[in-house]
Amino acid sequence: MIIVYGKKGCGKCEAAKKKLNILGLVFESRDVEKYTTLHEAWRVDGSVDVMAAYSDIDDLPLIQIDDLFYTYSGAMRVLKARVKEQAQELSAVSA
Repeated sequence: MIIVYGKKGCGKCEAAKKKLNILGLVFESRDVEKYTTLHEAWRVDGSVDVMAAYSDIDDLPLIQIDDLFYTYSGAMRVLKARVKEQAQELSAVSA
């Protein structure tokens, strides 16, 4: 699962979502402010993990791949490698 945490008007956030679409990857887009401000469900909706990752990374977009959080560039490296690996596997199966 891929989740992009960003803010409205964030150019890098929009670039990340565009790149994910180009790569043909399914993702969710979420407003980071909803997860980094105190609210009723913060214990159960993953906000604690998002706040911790955001305080560590301190840059947007914050991209979650499975259970790990990445910067934009880190996430793109991981996802491009994953897409390449899947393409190679498909090529090997069809050969």
